[in-house]
Amino acid sequence: MDSIREGARTTRRQFLGTTAGLTLAAMLPSESPAAEPPADDPASWAQFLGPRRDGISRETGLLTDWSKKKPKVLWTAPLGFGFSSVAIAEDRLYSMAKRGNRDIVVGLDLQSGKELWAYDAAPSYLDRQRQGPGPRATPTYHKGKLWCLLPLGELICLSAGDGKELWKTDIFQVSGAKSRIGDTYYWGMSGSPLVEDDLVIVQPGGNKNNSLVAFRKDTGKMAWGTGSDPAGYSSPIAITAAGRRQIVSVTGQSVLGVDPVKGDLLWRYTIGNKFDCSCATPLWADNLLFVSAAYGAGCAALEIVAGGEGVTVKEKWRNKNLQNQFTTSVILDGHIYGCHGDLGAVMLRCLSLATGVVKWESRKPGKCSLLAFEGHILCANEGGKLLLIEANPKEYVEKGELDGLLTYKTWPAPALLNKRLYVRDQKQLVCLDLRKE
Repeated sequence: MDSIREGARTTRRQFLGTTAGLTLAAMLPSESPAAEPPADDPASWAQFLGPRRDGISRETGLLTDWSKKKPKVLWTAPLGFGFSSVAIAEDRLYSMAKRGNRDIVVGLDLQSGKELWAYDAAPSYLDRQRQGPGPRATPTYHKGKLWCLLPLGELICLSAGDGKELWKTDIFQVSGAKSRIGDTYYWGMSGSPLVEDDLVIVQPGGNKNNSLVAFRKDTGKMAWGTGSDPAGYSSPIAITAAGRRQIVSVTGQSVLGVDPVKGDLLWRYTIGNKFDCSCATPLWADNLLFVSAAYGAGCAALEIVAGGEGVTVKEKWRNKNLQNQFTTSVILDGHIYGCHGDLGAVMLRCLSLATGVVKWESRKPGKCSLLAFEGHILCANEGGKLLLIEANPKEYVEKGELDGLLTYKTWPAPALLNKRLYVRDQKQLVCLDLRKE
């Protein structure tokens, strides 16, 4: 392994579009309380896409007119290859990267970007499609611990303070899931771990009872597994709908609603594509579940309602007006903003959440990752340009841009906490000051 920065503490070893049918499985009500997910803390950005896994910051007093004043760069930190975003809590920032032939987890000082420790997690992953090496998922932080999922299936729990390994397991080996590592069209484990009560939940994908698998977050022991769908690349979310706490997971071929305590399948909605490549995280807004995938799959808005002694889903609308490839959309004031397209031209579109009708589109942002704050949307273009636009359902309105800070494959999702914006490419992590004054 290449040498880690001086002073770092290194520890040891991390919809099928042809069918749109509904498959429903009504289960007995769960006895679990409807507790909020532990990472859902507005004072932190402790997991992928923020406190609610929706890509929205609810901070105020932020700089929202870059045409008059551009954000100042506070620091940059060399990370290396990878697509991991950042988890932020207390005075630390956490991410993952490839260094040499190893994938690592790093802890950084929030104020300076200085590397505090680095953990040698696993052999580095190289996909056959050459989309880029290194980790894909984002660490999840909760109460002084980190849970990290590596591309080859290593699930690791670390002490967030010093990077010390607490436990480690192989999600494929333990769950019996069939790994697709080595398949021509496969890009490695990409879904970020979800912490729910005493569980950490991941998506090995599968063959039998291992599409979604839960491990005890303090011991790494497997608690339950459910579903037989192949793996996708999305991250699961936890919601309360129709009086039930449930984990919502997008697999390679469907969307699953699962009881978090027992792992019982509550409902299943078919939506997939020929590559089993569903990457965008599902979104829960205005009592609707929005899901989207590329390669001809399209998007849908689903209602989760009580049905018999359990819950079921109803399709409010479905079309191909928005096909998210790897970027999760954001939903603001009843409108969806997202990247549409995959192999050809990619454009930013605005859709009505209620109807699925396209309100406007623009080619300028291109393929980008999104982050919403104070009625605006940051578009981090894959080429490294940052565009700030209004969350305006009537027209595309640009409020400024930054260029030259980032370069190749700026795919990781941006993060925002305490008026600091974090964006990353394949070389470095950049921290920007978003204070209005």
